[in-house]
Amino acid sequence: MKPEMSEPVRKRRVWLGFIVLFVLINPWYFASDAGATRLMGIPLWALMVLGVSLALSIFITWTINTQWQTDSDERYGGGKGRGDGHDSDGARRDEEG
Repeated sequence: MKPEMSEPVRKRRVWLGFIVLFVLINPWYFASDAGATRLMGIPLWALMVLGVSLALSIFITWTINTQWQTDSDERYGGGKGRGDGHDSDGARRDEEG
């Protein structure tokens, strides 16, 4: 049975997540005097950008791991190999036969 291919570009929740995170990563929504508000000596807007950057990284990782299934996942064992394009016996995975 051939697995159903799924690409995140066709999913609304993935687009919605990216839009929300990209809007939040730009501190345009802070007041002009927000630089005066500090937490442990760091401006609050900078902490917000760092936090949203971390959330964006986690979201991208989640999207790749759970929302993106291709035929290569089935062919190459779900991509759980060494990561260098070789099987455990040293043969190239992209070679047929």
